[in-house]
Amino acid sequence: MGTITTLIICLSLASSLNAGITRRSSNATSVSEIDMDTELEKISKSCITISDYKLLTNNDVTWFIASMIGRALVEESVSTIGLLELRGALHFGPMTPWRDRNFLRPPTEQELGSASSLEQYYELKEPKSITRSLDSLMIMEKDIPRGVAFMDGRFPVIRKMFREKFEKVMINGEKMVMDRKAVDRMIEEYQAMDKKIRDAIEKAKDSYECVVQSYP
Repeated sequence: MGTITTLIICLSLASSLNAGITRRSSNATSVSEIDMDTELEKISKSCITISDYKLLTNNDVTWFIASMIGRALVEESVSTIGLLELRGALHFGPMTPWRDRNFLRPPTEQELGSASSLEQYYELKEPKSITRSLDSLMIMEKDIPRGVAFMDGRFPVIRKMFREKFEKVMINGEKMVMDRKAVDRMIEEYQAMDKKIRDAIEKAKDSYECVVQSYP
């Protein structure tokens, strides 16, 4: 009986320890997650000045022109970061080169039906912007890497928010079949996140304090 009692006690202790480890692991995960609302508020209360815009344009133009180009570059850099993270989450290749405005039209049902792979389907459905096309009036494709580097340096949490959001969707959908509906859902998640972040950036650019700091 003594041996049996000892065995039961040992098993009970082991069970308790494992339960404790599981709870700590779960708590650690929740703590490490980004509080998106808090981070978005921080972004909205930050400031992007005309000096930043001049830096983004290599100090080659007047402050007024720099502010127009810089604003567009900041916005499209946010979207580009999100699309890069989306492609990474879906295990797709790098973004394709910019094309003219004809590429902006929605794909036809025939074009979608002819897509021979999920990546080709995604290429047709990927969110596009005239400001990220060869017909852009403000920025050029070669400007984007500079804008992305600036945003990664000033607001590294933006990339983390996109990445965490996509990872969470993928983890929660472990049993989800990776098909066209799944790609559509990921694009919808991207669009929702992109809007929230761009709205926060817009507040950062247009706040009174930012305007005062920006006055040349």
